[in-house]
Amino acid sequence: MKVLFVYINLETYNLKHFPSGIGILSAVVKQKGHSTDCLYVVDDMQDDYILSYIGKTNPDIIAFSVVTHQWPHVKRCAALIKTKFQAPIICGGPHATLNPEEVIADPNINLLCVGEGEYPLADLLERMGNGGNLATIPNIWAKNEQSDIFKNEPRFLINDLDTIPFPDRDLLPFQEIVNSCKTEPVIISSRGCPYSCTFCANTAFKAIYKGKGSWVRQRSPENVMEEIRELNDNYTINTLNFYDDYFGYNRKWIKIFCELYQAEFGFPFGCFIRAETMDRKTFHLMANAGLSLIYIGLESGNEHLRRKVMNRKVSDERIIAACRDAQAEGIQVWTYNIVGIPGETVETIEETMELNRIINPHFVSVSLFQPFRGTKLYDECVEKKYFSGITESKNYYDDSSLNLPTITHMDLITKFKEFQALANEIRLAHEKKGEKIFLADI
Repeated sequence: MKVLFVYINLETYNLKHFPSGIGILSAVVKQKGHSTDCLYVVDDMQDDYILSYIGKTNPDIIAFSVVTHQWPHVKRCAALIKTKFQAPIICGGPHATLNPEEVIADPNINLLCVGEGEYPLADLLERMGNGGNLATIPNIWAKNEQSDIFKNEPRFLINDLDTIPFPDRDLLPFQEIVNSCKTEPVIISSRGCPYSCTFCANTAFKAIYKGKGSWVRQRSPENVMEEIRELNDNYTINTLNFYDDYFGYNRKWIKIFCELYQAEFGFPFGCFIRAETMDRKTFHLMANAGLSLIYIGLESGNEHLRRKVMNRKVSDERIIAACRDAQAEGIQVWTYNIVGIPGETVETIEETMELNRIINPHFVSVSLFQPFRGTKLYDECVEKKYFSGITESKNYYDDSSLNLPTITHMDLITKFKEFQALANEIRLAHEKKGEKIFLADI
């Protein structure tokens, strides 16, 4: 069987990057004897090119990985495809997992996958190849010609992540992507997050898999090192980024990994951390191994909003201390901030801006809050009529989908733009000092 993965990256402001999830899916089904290809859809791609590519590929199934902001584009692309081709279309990814009824209701979508897709997709291809029943595969929702929908519960989570093959990076021109995108290559060494932030879809995923295995899982340090060796052997790389939900929670794992990594490589790398789990000693260990940049969620500079609304139980003092410890070890800091959550005011946005001024990171990312189905804040926004239930914005930076009683829409967008200007000012101030900028495409 031949799978054509379609990855849509439209109106996001993101540089072309490698979709690791699709890469892993491709590696798994190739191990089962199937073939794969990937169409990476960007803003300047014409409909005729998309149809021509599919015609040349002649896939047995077309698979979309869907996030919420890309769902309107996926629907349009699926409708376009069905004007000329009858290959079944399957959707997976966060939006299909959290909004399966909406996705499967689309007349051009034949199948969807809820949750982890590696082995459900492999099972689906096997049954398609031998004429088996597609309606009884765990994780898969299937729609027949009469539009009857067969919904299957997810299987147990993959416990041993070392059994999963490394991403099939040959699926796309990976070296070209690395050369053009400073945040590549990306490695993911774990799955899941033990925290329950009210704005994060991670909470909804945990609920879907309740009773089906441990949500937080980690690859062995040795397995991660093997992937880095494979990257180093096959491509020209000089940096790495770890995109785990947060990288430093297992101190024993970090110690072993840093010793192995420092002994063999030492490329500068970046990773996501939580302020409440880090200390100067750990930063020192990681910096010696090559850690050059941390990504840290401030979210809000107002402690009430951070603790009570977002369920991020960490103080300003602890965040500042973690950033100071990192900076003292020569590690650059990239803060993530969200504006426009329930309870937001002009004053609370000012507090978040001021916290960034105090920390003085090298990079500041600020986005507009968008509620995800299955999260506590989504339910609250719908219940209090802040939100219609439909995400209308194109991405996290163009507009808010909410109508909050504590701040006008005009004030929210005005302060958001002021925050963006501050972010640019902070970055440029570091650059003017002649400081080398690591691992960032801004």
